[in-house]
Amino acid sequence: MIYIAVLVFIIMLITAFWQGSLLWATIIGSPIVYSNPKAVEDCLALAKAKKGETVVDLGCGNAKTLIHMARKFVVKGVGVDRSLFCALRARMNVTLSGQSKNIKIIRGDFKSAERYLKKADIVYLYLLNTTLAQIEDWLFDIIGDKTRIVSLAFQFKNHKPVAEVETYTLRQKTKARLYGRR
Repeated sequence: MIYIAVLVFIIMLITAFWQGSLLWATIIGSPIVYSNPKAVEDCLALAKAKKGETVVDLGCGNAKTLIHMARKFVVKGVGVDRSLFCALRARMNVTLSGQSKNIKIIRGDFKSAERYLKKADIVYLYLLNTTLAQIEDWLFDIIGDKTRIVSLAFQFKNHKPVAEVETYTLRQKTKARLYGRR
């Protein structure tokens, strides 16, 4: 009987930690929403991703998007998430997928990825317009001259896309938008 009580208590702690971590991430940033794999493929096709390039995913969640990118496009990835739960789950998913040599997960805010953003070939974003507005100037200042930014569903306020393509995510028609530094 004591074992069942301990197990229930552990499950309750994990659930509270998980929900609290997700709630905190939503309050101070964007909600955690996962994109359709086909939409991710459309984004990387729009960015003309090439084998061996580095993709930085700001707000990587559970890293399933990065894992899909690494498998389908043979790219390297860096994922950033401020949620402790998401970062831990992302690391576990990367390890279980066999992509540990290709994908690095960072727990922290977006600025903790500055050194990776400076060298990134592609920055993948699935962030709300409000979050994009908060990071827009900083992001465009920090990326390299040839870095391509691809945003799924949402758009920057002051920068205009150089190309866009229609796609679907969350069972809705939307657009993927490609941006360059200039």
